[in-house]
Amino acid sequence: MRTFRAAAWRLLFIVTLVLAPLLVKAAGIPKLAAPPVGERWFTIIVGGERVGFAHLSIAEVPDGYRIDSDGSVKMRIMAVSREATTKESYLVGRDLALRSFSAESRIDGSPLSVRGELTPKGIRVITESGDGKKERTLKAKGPVYPPPVLNFYPLIQGTPTGKTLKLAMLDSESVKVKQVKVEVVGVETLPPQGTLVHLRNDLYPVVDNDIWVDLKGNTVKESVRDDLVLTIAEQETTAKAALAEAALAKGDLALDFSLVKLNPPLERPTQLKKLVLDLTGIPAGFPLLQGSGQQVNRLDGGTVRFLLPNPALQAASAEPPGAADLEPGQRIPSDNPKIAALKNEILSSQKDPAQAVRLLVQWVAREIKPAVTDNQSPVETLTSRAGNCQTHTRLYTALARSAGIPTRFVSGLVYADGKGFLYHAWAESYLNGTWVPVDPTFGEVPANLTHLKLVQGDSNDDLALLAGVIGRVKAKVVELAY
Repeated sequence: MRTFRAAAWRLLFIVTLVLAPLLVKAAGIPKLAAPPVGERWFTIIVGGERVGFAHLSIAEVPDGYRIDSDGSVKMRIMAVSREATTKESYLVGRDLALRSFSAESRIDGSPLSVRGELTPKGIRVITESGDGKKERTLKAKGPVYPPPVLNFYPLIQGTPTGKTLKLAMLDSESVKVKQVKVEVVGVETLPPQGTLVHLRNDLYPVVDNDIWVDLKGNTVKESVRDDLVLTIAEQETTAKAALAEAALAKGDLALDFSLVKLNPPLERPTQLKKLVLDLTGIPAGFPLLQGSGQQVNRLDGGTVRFLLPNPALQAASAEPPGAADLEPGQRIPSDNPKIAALKNEILSSQKDPAQAVRLLVQWVAREIKPAVTDNQSPVETLTSRAGNCQTHTRLYTALARSAGIPTRFVSGLVYADGKGFLYHAWAESYLNGTWVPVDPTFGEVPANLTHLKLVQGDSNDDLALLAGVIGRVKAKVVELAY
């Protein structure tokens, strides 16, 4: 289930029951002898609209349990159509620790297959995607648990109210082991379900992930960021009816929700030489990223001020690139032979890094057509020749790193003429001692001044951090100059 909620949460970024619990202070939390065996169906809701379903099955097998989950999410967000389907299967021991697993996902038609098993050296994982087949071993100290176990493990342990457990969880989508905290908030009454155990974990940065389970360990409700993304238990017949409904085209769920409007609107945004902007709605714990392109300060009252370009930072003081800025990533295969061959074709004999960046940005913007879908890998993009801003940015980043130019994937807000600020992805390349923002979707070198960087990196955790501010931000122009 966590996979489908994560898919909805991630899809909510791209491109983004009101129930009053009554605390039952005197109630205790019974300890379970075993996980809740059987099948459960769930509806996934984003912004008050049904967008998908999930199905969970737990069965007893010799020496442990088999946990299967599958589901689908389909919606349009910020004018971007996204569809994700996933099937996962886990074998765990009596202690619920992982023994082996397999997971298959398809996002916008792009497939990813991951399988693995526990070995004395760690979790041996084999991944197959558009980049080919890869094998690696994930190191882990102590037991590792699959995502579905997080919701009933505290009841198996008889964890008291106020206690927080620290668990190592396998994230098959990101292919890594994550440390997750699960807090037992207390026993509550939620009409009409009755007495439930309220849990909270930190799967998503900045935002709360709250779960309510019944006294048998069955999940009843999960809520990400105050019901923005909901997973609700349903009867099988109702869930199957919703599945049929999900096959119909959805409206744009979040364009108005995510749009950061300006009144009055910016004139000639691409010609701006200076922009000072105040943003509200950014959580206190949200990291503020500095750079040559922007200076960011938190003012009294929680307002965050962006000064573009940075009036204080000189090129010589820019953060130097790290190893990761040149290395291949999970979805940035700069070492792939097809990426290297294309880089050589585009650059020919060009050796100057600044000119190379311009050639690569212009090629991606010209040859990769705008589309509402994303690809799992830039290698697939070479075949489809279409994709959204993330697709453009991943391909450019892979090409630039292949050319030996340190480059990183960034996301944030960009001004759309006549609309306001929209969430967007672009890149930064290290040239002449400073990080230069470039936009391979729009073909801009450097990117225009309205690119406000909020997040650096393209992992699910990075995108979840950005999703934590979507729908909350308001903007006001303090100063501008042309």
